[in-house]
Amino acid sequence: MQMNRRKFLCGSLSASLLTLGCSSSNTATKLLSTSDSSSNGMAEGQSIPLNFNENPLGLAPKAQQAITQALPQAWRYPDKARSDLMAALSQSLTLNESQLIYGNGSSEVLKMALDALAQANCQLVMPDPSYGVIIDYAMARGIPVVKVKLDGQWQTDLAKMQAKVAAHKGPSIVYLCNPNNPTGILLPQSPLNQWLDKASSQLSFIIDEAYVEYVAQPGFVSATARVQQGQTNIVVCRTFSKIYALAGLRVGYGVAHPTLIKAMQAQASIDSANLLGCVAATASLASPDWLKFSLESNHQAKELVYQQLNELGLEYLPSEANFIFHSVKGDSQQYMERMEQAGILVGRPFNHGEGWNRLSIGTPAQMHYFCKTLAKFRQLGWV
Repeated sequence: MQMNRRKFLCGSLSASLLTLGCSSSNTATKLLSTSDSSSNGMAEGQSIPLNFNENPLGLAPKAQQAITQALPQAWRYPDKARSDLMAALSQSLTLNESQLIYGNGSSEVLKMALDALAQANCQLVMPDPSYGVIIDYAMARGIPVVKVKLDGQWQTDLAKMQAKVAAHKGPSIVYLCNPNNPTGILLPQSPLNQWLDKASSQLSFIIDEAYVEYVAQPGFVSATARVQQGQTNIVVCRTFSKIYALAGLRVGYGVAHPTLIKAMQAQASIDSANLLGCVAATASLASPDWLKFSLESNHQAKELVYQQLNELGLEYLPSEANFIFHSVKGDSQQYMERMEQAGILVGRPFNHGEGWNRLSIGTPAQMHYFCKTLAKFRQLGWV
């Protein structure tokens, strides 16, 4: 049964969004006013993209302005723009530039880290499900991948992962996504710290913090603190694709000990930096009001979804990211297809996740539309 998405009404955005410190920006105000409509917040015939964990608000105004100003210089190589970005990151993170490396998105950082840490007879140990790009990199190098299923609470099973490392007669590289994708759950801090303390030449960690800016849980400590303290066997991967909305410009970076950074640089592509991406990322770092605006929008939109899921009795995992992993009580693929017919693109299936779906968070208006759609699905007996 195909549904006409125009039959659903979007609720208005919360007025408090308009009182944020950055709402004086004409761009922010325009975004809010145009998404507050009786449609799904998209142009006619377009679906709401809630499947790739993007920031629906788009680039910060300063980032857009930086791109416009830099565009006439796009014929030049990006060396200065990259250097300016790394200097800004160094100041923002209180790190030396020797502890930072640029990547064409965090995906390239993951590859450089794996290539630099690979040793003879090594294995890659990782949770399942989790972000899977690193699997392709490991397979290309002939590195066996050991997947450890999440526990009954959808938490990364650190104890079983440690057991896999202990049982292997050779070096291990451990990949951890924190918060994890697709669950949005943070790793347990104390057990993680205890494991990270076990530094050795046989054990290395790649910690993916793609969604770290969204984390609101008290007591959370980024693994970058380990690098600041001098730990040599950790690479922290970060990206500007999520909260900073630069997914299409491919800007990421890694944090590690200078010796490890040098090893990663030996694996790096030549001139992988994007001039426009670099200037946009630098301007984004100088846009704290836009960051606050994005976080508040994400929080309010998530609360709308939580309320709807509670009303329908659908289980979900409280998320420290910009997506929600929730049950759908039915065939996951069919749910995706029905949502697409209703004008909403939702997440793909994941290992061990049948009957669950990962939902990216759009604007509050878009999530109001999603909630109306989900309620209609319940009326039709689909969820």
